[in-house]
Amino acid sequence: MNINPVSIRNMKHTDYEVMAQWLSTKEVLEFYGDVNSPFTLQQVKNKYEPRVNGDIPVIPYIVELDKTPIGFMQQYKLKEEKQKEFGYPKSLTVYGIDQFIGYPNIFNKGIGTEMIRIFIKNISHHKDVDIIILDPAVTNLRAIRCYEKCGFRKLKKINNKTNWLMEYRINHR
Repeated sequence: MNINPVSIRNMKHTDYEVMAQWLSTKEVLEFYGDVNSPFTLQQVKNKYEPRVNGDIPVIPYIVELDKTPIGFMQQYKLKEEKQKEFGYPKSLTVYGIDQFIGYPNIFNKGIGTEMIRIFIKNISHHKDVDIIILDPAVTNLRAIRCYEKCGFRKLKKINNKTNWLMEYRINHR
């Protein structure tokens, strides 16, 4: 029996306030933003409303634990120039993902691992995708361990060696 019923749903306009709360948390901003620049509600709306509306090709999601919002995820198809920069041929379909848990008191409880596994399954089931990538800060050891548990592997350091490019290869049968 799963003691942590984790689910992922599309982000809605009503989620901006909780996002602003999360994006004002030092532990979240340490690796997702800038610790010295917490997000205002208006900044969250400016950044995420076009995504929620489908105006840009980045799809935002809210992670829930027992139906309570606890985190954020997003997916996007890599642009051709970024795919080339990372060394992937045009023949592959590569998606990037980003995510965080909004409440530090639930870090290190396996929730991140569960949400990543669910997300991988959803993306690989609903999209024609060959590879999923992410790029944690090299200092974000907790996230890197989580991603490795989920099957991601480190490829190379990017962004002046401040981030790992990590990939998960979809096994097409």
